[in-house]
Amino acid sequence: MGITTLLLLAACSEPPQADRTTATPTPTRIRPGIPTIPPPIPRPLDASKFRDRPCDLFTDEQAAALGYPLEKRPGVVPEESYCVRDSLADVTVDYSIWYRHDGTDLFALAHRRETGEWIGDASVSITVEGQPAIKRPGAEHCAVLIGLSTTESIKIYFQDKKVDFCDRAVRIAEDVVRNVRG
Repeated sequence: MGITTLLLLAACSEPPQADRTTATPTPTRIRPGIPTIPPPIPRPLDASKFRDRPCDLFTDEQAAALGYPLEKRPGVVPEESYCVRDSLADVTVDYSIWYRHDGTDLFALAHRRETGEWIGDASVSITVEGQPAIKRPGAEHCAVLIGLSTTESIKIYFQDKKVDFCDRAVRIAEDVVRNVRG
């Protein structure tokens, strides 16, 4: 009976610890840069009223409030309108706003890595006044690309070595989005 009891106890007991194995999760590598699928644009915006007056996307008053020169060179080409603001006497401060209005979904192209300027590990997804955007820091400047809709986007390039140029580029982008909303 003693042997039968020992066999029953052995059959009901837990297996030794050495038999237990737990799977160690494989660490996942988070890929730097922006995702390859663009985020949705929850509130599409229409900036078409700025097509022929792109410098109104960031007004003289807004430029002056940040202490930047009021000199501007607007232009309209078939696919986009632009406004370059700088002082020809002082090229340390230079920024431009490019409003893409040719129906190309530049924001989606950037995510799919189909346009060279936004490819890179330094690019990050951000939100600007509720709009999805991409921020791309560089050694000399910062660029922000704002998705307005599937057919319109706005790029901002900003250079000023006296300030955090990506922070300033985002601040200008916020003003631009507020101006588009009206």
